[in-house]
Amino acid sequence: MLVGKLSTGVRERLIVEVLDKFKGTKSIDCRLYKILTDGELVATPDGVTISPDQVQNLVGLLNEAMKKAQAIQK
Repeated sequence: MLVGKLSTGVRERLIVEVLDKFKGTKSIDCRLYKILTDGELVATPDGVTISPDQVQNLVGLLNEAMKKAQAIQK
């Protein structure tokens, strides 16, 4: 199930999806997709798949990274 897309470049998108794995187990996939000349999106090996119980940990790490990046810019 598609959650959303984020433009990371002219020919690249970060796509977040909920995947239905073996025996109904869910996982969250954040993956880079290349945009071909005809507009088709093709998944790359670049990305990460995590369990739903790890999402809050990832969000916390991303918030810390954002704070550090903003502090460096000041």
